Amino acid sequence: MCSIFRFCLAKAQTGIIALSLLNTNHNEQGVAHLASKIASLLQNRGYTMLMAIVLVMHLATFMVTPTFPIFLERAGGFSLAEVGLLLGVGSVTYPIGSLIGGLLADRLGNRTVMMVGALMEGLAMGGYAISHFYGAFLLFAVVNGVGSGFLAPTIKAMIADVVPESERTAAFSWRGIAAHLGIMIAGVTMALLALGVSRSVFLYAAVSFAGLALVIRLFLPNDRCEGPGCKPLPLSTYTALWRNRPFVLFSAVSFLLWALYAQFTLLMPLKGEHVLGSAAHIGLIFTINSFSVVLLQGVLSRFLIERINPYISLAAGTLLIGSGLFAMGFAINFLTLSLAALTFILGEMMLMPVIDSLIGRFAQEELLGAYFGISNFVSGIGTAIGTSLGGYFVQKLGGVDATAPWIGYGLAGLVAAGLIGLFSYYLNRPRKKSGFSIEKTGKRRVTGR
Repeated sequence: MCSIFRFCLAKAQTGIIALSLLNTNHNEQGVAHLASKIASLLQNRGYTMLMAIVLVMHLATFMVTPTFPIFLERAGGFSLAEVGLLLGVGSVTYPIGSLIGGLLADRLGNRTVMMVGALMEGLAMGGYAISHFYGAFLLFAVVNGVGSGFLAPTIKAMIADVVPESERTAAFSWRGIAAHLGIMIAGVTMALLALGVSRSVFLYAAVSFAGLALVIRLFLPNDRCEGPGCKPLPLSTYTALWRNRPFVLFSAVSFLLWALYAQFTLLMPLKGEHVLGSAAHIGLIFTINSFSVVLLQGVLSRFLIERINPYISLAAGTLLIGSGLFAMGFAINFLTLSLAALTFILGEMMLMPVIDSLIGRFAQEELLGAYFGISNFVSGIGTAIGTSLGGYFVQKLGGVDATAPWIGYGLAGLVAAGLIGLFSYYLNRPRKKSGFSIEKTGKRRVTGR
């Protein structure tokens, strides 16, 4: 598994060098520098193993995600509002799992928390396969959300541990590409095996997560924190951060952005089945989106996002997401549905890198973990409320075949972009800087397997 990702990364490095030939006068030095970072990451066994884990995690997840709402509607007989609520429960428990997992990681290490998270997700997938009642699905949605909250953030923490600080930006960029490679493979697998809407999909995903837990246990080092310097961040630190007014306002804006962003996962499968008459090719739309991210994210970041004001990038991404949802409502075939999804994913590529970058600007260096922890919680709550209210909203306005919900999403994108503009205007005014300090904690020490 690790060697497969090394192969993909090496091929990507070759592609980057080839792209540099298209514009050698302007970009040769920057591209060569990026290629050297990739070469260094290739030599880091711990990092490549983590990237392989990210790939398999997204492969297992997106064998289920594209058709899960359809399965709940068709096999479970649940209403659109009930489907949205069930997806929202998983989104709520994700940030809760993330906070609990962070506290446990301070005491037990990232590896243990990651392994438990993978096992919990595998248990949830197996539970979905045998469930027939709404209450059972809710229960396993909670298990899945907490497990995902244990697994995903601790992978990021371990990446920061195994990669030098000078290479972390490149390392996290390739983490996103590894994730989308997993999504691409999931879509192709579903199409080739003609899995569609079937309980067997959950069993495949359960086996994948169980295998992932075994790989984590056998091939990742034990990073349990030992020694008197290992202290968890005090709760008072988190409450003090809310006195940082720009961060609080940005959290409110990002809450709305995450609520809007969450509509794609809920509505694309349902709209796709309505337009195409089958769930068989919906996974291919997710694959096309992931291929677009792998192909365009680096180029878009280097030649556009890094050269414009971050708030312009944020507003443009929001408008594209709203436009993608609006266009989805008027799609009539696979091509127009794919173009709507591509518009949405272009917005994601403009939006997501900037959100993390802006949080880093608001935070003090010693409080980065706390700021990102709160940001992760806000994103989870925004996603949860977005999916819960989104299902109710669409159902009340006539369902996915009506035009009113999609016009509403287009207007929501315009309003959210306007709020970003107001927030940017507010930040240009002089403001008093707030300062916090915390007691330094000890660094995690790797103790072997």
